[in-house]
This record gives sequence, structure tokens and C-alpha cells, in this order.
Amino acid sequence: MNRNGAFYQLIITADDYGMCPAVNRAIEECLAAGALRATCVMANMPDYAEAALLRRMFPQASIGIHWTLTLGEPAAQPEQVPDLLAPDGRFWPAPELRRRWLARQIAPAQIETELQAQYSRFVAVAGQPDFWNTHQNVHVLPGLFGLVVGVARWLGIPAMRSHRRITAPRHGSTLRYYLTHPLYWLKGQMIAHWVADAARQGMRMPAGVVSAPGFGPGKAAVEQIVARISWPYHAPAELVIHPATQVMPELFGSLTESRLREYEVFRDPALAQRLAAVGVQTVGFEALP
Repeated sequence: MNRNGAFYQLIITADDYGMCPAVNRAIEECLAAGALRATCVMANMPDYAEAALLRRMFPQASIGIHWTLTLGEPAAQPEQVPDLLAPDGRFWPAPELRRRWLARQIAPAQIETELQAQYSRFVAVAGQPDFWNTHQNVHVLPGLFGLVVGVARWLGIPAMRSHRRITAPRHGSTLRYYLTHPLYWLKGQMIAHWVADAARQGMRMPAGVVSAPGFGPGKAAVEQIVARISWPYHAPAELVIHPATQVMPELFGSLTESRLREYEVFRDPALAQRLAAVGVQTVGFEALP
């Protein structure tokens, strides 16, 4: 608890709903267990339409859109977004998309078209999104960050993921981590500037997203991680997870076994009580100030 005797607040968000049945079932079980209070939907992926059930099954949960530009096929017509697509008609992988964006080989209007097409699909099954973010944080690039914020504002999506970093290293202090990883610190400063501009435009967001260097991939060590956080007072922190019931290497990239570990941890009905016992209350995006 904080110095006023109130709980620290933590939004635990599961990304990638709609990617495949293994992800959807894992997220649903974790939402039912109680500690997970938010998830976001990939509206271009094959199983996105199951999001139609989420608000009825889990009225306490925040349901957002997980805009995707680096996996699967577009929601827009391919001829509308040719700059985003590899020769096989699927999105370029993240490194290539970033390279092409920075080389000005992608028309901003095509990004806007695809974001709006995915938004329309989402709204058709789940209503207005409570918040937004992007798969693989692909919008966190010069120029692209502001473009996506602008589209979200135009569409009336009220909140977004803050990419300010709340660094909780396993060993040593946060300051020591910054001193030994100066590029990490410098990138964090640049992102914080973009985030502050989004806030000035009216975007609501958590205080930041928890980064836990030294704990390995995934956030299965959540109870150890929360003990290392320097908690913000003005808004909840956000912890991002990616659970799945089984490994799908062709979809998961480097997040494979960590998804299984997160599934086991976050489907435990006692987790919310254990976190509360150390002063941490899990909330959804409705708790944003």
C-alpha cells in the first residue's frame, strides 16, 4: 500500500486475443480467475470474432483493440494497402515494416486505412474499444506514434497504453540499470516525450508499462516483479502478458514457453488475493484518472 494507506493499482493486460484458439482460451480462463482485468483484440486475425462474447462473459474487463500491422493479412482490401504487404499478401514482419517506414516507403494514408478497417471489424463484434495499443509496439517510431494517436483520437477511442517505462530490475536499482544501459534510458526519454504530447491531446493512459529486466521473458514472476516496482501515485501501472494454452511457434515468435508459464500463473484464482495481501489491487482501464 502507498503512504496514504491505499492500494497500489495495477492493470494487467493480456495482448493478442483473436490470434488463435490457444490464446483466446488462455485469456478467457485468466479473465475468469480475476487478476486479469483487460485484454486487447487483433481484429485482423482469424479468431477475432470471438470477442463478441467477451463483454457479456466478463463485464468487469476492459476490452481494447490491438492494432496489428506485422502479422497476418490486412482487414482492408489488399489493393488499398500495398505498401504494408509482402509478396505473399501478408504483412511484412516488424523489422521490415520499421525499416520501410523509416525509409519513407510506406504511405501514411495506407496505415490510416488499415487501422480504420480493423477498428470497423472490432466495433462490429465488440462495440467501441475501451483502449488501444499495437502488436509488437510497432507504432513506437518517429512520425508513426503521432499518426496512430491521431487516428485513435479521430475514432473516439478514449485511452491508450502508455509507453513510459516503469523499470523494475531483478537485481540492483533502477538508476544503476539506467547507468549501465544508456541507450535504454535514452529511448525511454524519447518515448516519454511522445507520450506527454498524446496526454496533452486528451489521451488517457496508465502511468507507464512495467519493464522487468533480469526476470526472463514473460511476466510469470509477477509477485516478485511487483515487489521491485517504484509505484506511481497518479495512475495505475500496466503489466502486459501474453498467455496461451499451448505453443504455436509459427505465430508466437520468441514468446513461446513464457506464454505457457503466464497461463499457469494468471489462471490461478488466488493470485488476486495474494497481490492484495502485499498492497496491490488489480483494476481495468476504468480506473484511469
